[in-house]
Amino acid sequence: MICKKCGTQLADGTVFCQTCGAPVATPAPAPAAAPVVAPVFVQPTANTIPPENRPLSPWAYWGLQILYAVPIVGFIFLIIHSCSGTNINRRNFARSYWCSLILVGVIGLIYLIVALIAGGAIYSSYYY
Repeated sequence: MICKKCGTQLADGTVFCQTCGAPVATPAPAPAAAPVVAPVFVQPTANTIPPENRPLSPWAYWGLQILYAVPIVGFIFLIIHSCSGTNINRRNFARSYWCSLILVGVIGLIYLIVALIAGGAIYSSYYY
């Protein structure tokens, strides 16, 4: 260490300069590094997941598929489950069921149009 007032070389740990008597500022000790703690993953349980985010079992999806296939009652439940917010997974499944119904309807409509066009062509070639 060197005295800031007179420039004398001092031994480490000296509190006052031996030449001029000025107090020597000792460097502050370096702060201790905080210990590194590895993150711990806790597997969520049924009690820690909110009810609206709880996953459905494969049997629940299978049961909902059967329920939605029932003609009138299934359609009512499909509407209710598509709009409710009680369970996000059930709501998303019901909405995906709507998407599949729309897709089947569009494909059926295209098939019907093609069948009518082809049928008309066959009919006209037979009878005219």
